[in-house]
Amino acid sequence: METRPGGTRERILDAAGVIFARRGFKAATVRQIAEASGANIAAVSYYFRSKQGLYRAVLEDLLAGGFEKFPADMGADASSGPEDRLRAFVRSFFYRLLSREGWGGYEGKARLIAKEFSDPSSAMGKAVEKHILPHKRMLVQIISDLLGPDAGQETVLRCAFSIIGQCLYYVLARPVIDRIAPEGAPAEDRIEALADHVIRFSLGGIARLKTSFQAASQQAVKERA
Repeated sequence: METRPGGTRERILDAAGVIFARRGFKAATVRQIAEASGANIAAVSYYFRSKQGLYRAVLEDLLAGGFEKFPADMGADASSGPEDRLRAFVRSFFYRLLSREGWGGYEGKARLIAKEFSDPSSAMGKAVEKHILPHKRMLVQIISDLLGPDAGQETVLRCAFSIIGQCLYYVLARPVIDRIAPEGAPAEDRIEALADHVIRFSLGGIARLKTSFQAASQQAVKERA
């Protein structure tokens, strides 16, 4: 995602996203952001009131843009089976994280988003309600459909967290992956391969769990008979 055309507010948002991603919220300064955007500190205050307000606006801008460009049902609809819906969910997540048209196009912003998922700041509260919870419910429903009625809610949630964790790992651990296995480092031209691996790996684990739950349920029926 390249810097967007637009006015002062958009330039400030773009510059702030890069600087917050590189330096973190505490180390970044409004002066640095103002200079990088070609604006002045008064303009930052006018549009966002404070550094905290600017950070909240950056998160909302990134999340809204990413989910609009790559919706979680990308390539699937309500009539699609759960495997196809999971495939769409994982692919869209990787495209948001790694593609130039998603968060990967902003230097370091994918890591900013990943950090907020793993260690959310106070600015993430409203974003969670607006963007994350609906997608959590979507993923939970997909996994419930895959596992069937014998699986408990705790197992469903663990599967959901496992799938999200696999995707986020490639962003959070990218510096380490670059050093220990550069041939497997996450990159835009590997999105489909990474998504395919996570999907197949996850479906295999879910299928194994479903088989074990069905066997336990059948054994319980026999014992009650």
